[in-house]
Amino acid sequence: MRPVPPVVQRLLMALAGGSMLFAGHPPIDAGWLGYVALVPLVALSRHLSAHQRPFRAGLGWGTLAGLVAFGPLLYWLLPFGVAAFGLLVVIQSMWLGLFVGLGAVYGERLWRPAVLVALWVGIEAARGVWPLGGFGWGSLGYTQHAGGPLLGVARTLGVHGVSLGLAAIAVAAEEAIRTGRTVWPAARRAEIPAEHLFGAIRTPLLTVLGVLSLAVLLTGETPEATGGTVEVGIAQAGDTRATAAAGVNRLDSDRIQRVAELALQATQPFAADPPDLVIWPENSLDIDIRTPRGEPIADLLAAGLEAVAPTPILAGEYIGGPRPNTLFNRMTVFTEEGEGASYVKRKPVPFGEYVPARSLLDWFPPLEQIPNDTLPGAEAQVLEVAGAHIGGVICFENIFPGLVRDQVLAGADLIVVSTNNSSFGDTPMSAQHLAFSTLRAVETGRWVVHAGISGISAFISPEGEVLQRTELFEPASPRMEVPLLDGTTMAMRLGSLVPGLAQMIAVAALALVLGERVRARRTGTTEDD
Repeated sequence: MRPVPPVVQRLLMALAGGSMLFAGHPPIDAGWLGYVALVPLVALSRHLSAHQRPFRAGLGWGTLAGLVAFGPLLYWLLPFGVAAFGLLVVIQSMWLGLFVGLGAVYGERLWRPAVLVALWVGIEAARGVWPLGGFGWGSLGYTQHAGGPLLGVARTLGVHGVSLGLAAIAVAAEEAIRTGRTVWPAARRAEIPAEHLFGAIRTPLLTVLGVLSLAVLLTGETPEATGGTVEVGIAQAGDTRATAAAGVNRLDSDRIQRVAELALQATQPFAADPPDLVIWPENSLDIDIRTPRGEPIADLLAAGLEAVAPTPILAGEYIGGPRPNTLFNRMTVFTEEGEGASYVKRKPVPFGEYVPARSLLDWFPPLEQIPNDTLPGAEAQVLEVAGAHIGGVICFENIFPGLVRDQVLAGADLIVVSTNNSSFGDTPMSAQHLAFSTLRAVETGRWVVHAGISGISAFISPEGEVLQRTELFEPASPRMEVPLLDGTTMAMRLGSLVPGLAQMIAVAALALVLGERVRARRTGTTEDD
């Protein structure tokens, strides 16, 4: 049998790794692939360690794997333009290339498995904060949102702890496969005793079993309930679809009024027996209702408040900012008596809600669709309403564990994720978004109310159970009596300690490699990049 050419082997490993990373998330949602998705990429980095230029080769092949993973995972961004989609996919893919490239540079040195696990977790965490505030979409730990032995680890070590466990299993599996392939031919020819085969793969197998056993021990207890509850109703408006441009320029008055009318209709089922709180999700009030142009929308809100009086409505709204063409995206408490406290979105979407360095980029025609800049809120803000202390989270803020942690440490006993995914249509984006809220519920030990103006909406328990999940673009009025919890999970205490330690280990290991190369060059035994 002819050997497979090295370039074909690398291509197959890149395609397999990227495909499995994609398939572990919605829409395929094969969570079990999270345990093995990194195996081809770890093998690829090993394969390239003997390359003349291991980092450069690893960066290229790893980026290809990233394109295979992130291209289909993020295709829902295409309505906002091919340029925005392509740029984001390439940036995310290069992080994957960095993992394979640095893994190839580290090569077969001592402690390779531990270094690769630290490298993966460290790079995944860095991707979540840089550039432009980061974009942690598609992190490995989210593949476990539907349950499994590692989901509970999030309560102790956060989503990056889940990623760490999955990476450790994959690295151990790759080690077992490589060792088994090396020893198996001799064992088959009876040149070595069969027990030597097991001895060769014993350590990787024990590592896998150890990680799974440790996961059980690291599944911390859910914080105790305060004894209080709050009955929450979600006014899911239904079919609020609009063009991407209409969703960001706030110029279409007919669309703005239609959304508020649909929210009012979804509120009517609560009128006969109002819950303690009704949520009108993000962009229900898609205009500043204090302006003359916003008066019709203010009237619709007043009708909603009258229908469920004296219940307050927690509504997603936009208000004008301190300068022309600036806005704030807020979650505000409204009652028949007037306006209450607000939470201001702290992480507006770059190139979606604002244009970074606008003065330098105004010449680019697609950015004409974003004439206004949404300004960030300054700090965590807990809203006291209906006996609950609500930690507000608006739209894609739920992919930032640290931001949600801030709300819990500020005193939140309930998390409300208010979102508008209308512009993304019938894509898997909303299901992916819900998965992030599931991990936030487990991490924080809080119930999460995930309220979408167009769906998906749901109530998520601190164990990660998704209840009363609605469908996309269908009007719905789910309601539930939600327990309030005020204890602090270990994940909330540790914060970013796990990814921080992983980054320190990875940097230290790579510094040793750099030191070796510097010494080698000084002695004349030059090694190529």
